[in-house]
Amino acid sequence: MTIPEDLLQFIWKLRLFQTDQLKTVHGDPIHVVQVGEQNNNAGPDFLFSKIRIGTVEWTGSVEIHMRASDWFSHGHHRDPQYHNVILHVVWDDDQDVYYKDGSLIPTFKLANYVSEKLLDQYQRLMEGQRWIPCENQLHQLDAFKIEHWIDRMAIERMEEKSQAILVLLEQFDGDWEKTFIVWLFRSFGFKVNAKAFEALGEQVSTLLVQKYRRDALKIEAMIFGQAGLLNTNFNEEYPLKLQQEYNYLKNAHDLKETHFPLLFSRMRPHNFPTIRLAQLANLLQHDRIHLQEILKIEKLNDFRVLMDQIQVATYWKTHFNFGKQSSLISNHRLSTVSQNIVIINAFIVFTFSYGTYMGLEEFKEKAMYWLEELPAENNNIIDKFEQMGVSCLHAAHSQGLLHIKNRYCDFKQCLSCGIGLELLKR
Repeated sequence: MTIPEDLLQFIWKLRLFQTDQLKTVHGDPIHVVQVGEQNNNAGPDFLFSKIRIGTVEWTGSVEIHMRASDWFSHGHHRDPQYHNVILHVVWDDDQDVYYKDGSLIPTFKLANYVSEKLLDQYQRLMEGQRWIPCENQLHQLDAFKIEHWIDRMAIERMEEKSQAILVLLEQFDGDWEKTFIVWLFRSFGFKVNAKAFEALGEQVSTLLVQKYRRDALKIEAMIFGQAGLLNTNFNEEYPLKLQQEYNYLKNAHDLKETHFPLLFSRMRPHNFPTIRLAQLANLLQHDRIHLQEILKIEKLNDFRVLMDQIQVATYWKTHFNFGKQSSLISNHRLSTVSQNIVIINAFIVFTFSYGTYMGLEEFKEKAMYWLEELPAENNNIIDKFEQMGVSCLHAAHSQGLLHIKNRYCDFKQCLSCGIGLELLKR
């Protein structure tokens, strides 16, 4: 069995090895006073370690390798950062390693002190072909510990999404209003058209949105026009008016269209990007859709009120796309499920991100509290976890579970996962 270095670091960090009667490969007794602080930057793996070798207690760094000879293949003998290594922890002691002055670096062979059960457990996790590595073992863990890790992962997911917003903020030179509009557009693209809607949001001017907020036709013309949906010959009155209005706006304000294609395939007509853009155009006419107003909101229900007020233009009640009248009549209100998705991805994430950037914990806490007020999302991942006995009580739980599956389970990052850690410690 090949032992990866991250597993060796994991074993060392958590002292998952026999801790008494330890010896170096040359027979000197060892006592690990402190394993040290794991170093995620360049240099030795653990810093500020305290190791008693014989009767002398040393303070310095610990370096961990699969093979002792990796010390040379990794070039540590030429790197001054490794001159204060007080213990070389290895799995395979295949070569003596020396300090620059020619003296031996104390070497500890970890393989002699690690339980076979731990290695077997790790191997089962890594080699399993199930939906998640610990699918057959998850029931062994206390539900409280699982829930605690899910809560942590919900916060980590918010932090990850916040980083995407902060990248946009930098792109727009610190313009929070523009960043908010672009993120709102992205959220209305849902999963399939998120990138295309984001590109459209980048093209749309926040100043023009404010200028024409009271003029529904201009807002709709600007959005549909810059989305590239008005470059055709129309026979119906509404699209002709939009086309005429957009041509005026385009010339007056030097508007440019996005060339990011919108996707219609494999999608229910009610979810067509044309319908989403019509809903978004109506929402942008609301007085509260600008950053400062959003940041004032304290109650989750205020977002629900915003979503409930969305009304598409009359044309869309009998159409799902331009020029194609439907026999179905619909007011195209956002469903409760769709509302929740927009509230999470647009407003809650943005509030958390703003709090992160400004160092305002109350905004982050407010965002997480809103997540706990929303019902859990309903999708295949959440369903599968619930079939395995994992409770999902609200949207913070479902966000946490999505993060665990997508960032940990799919890449078998069990050594970085609180659930995997508990299983290996057992």
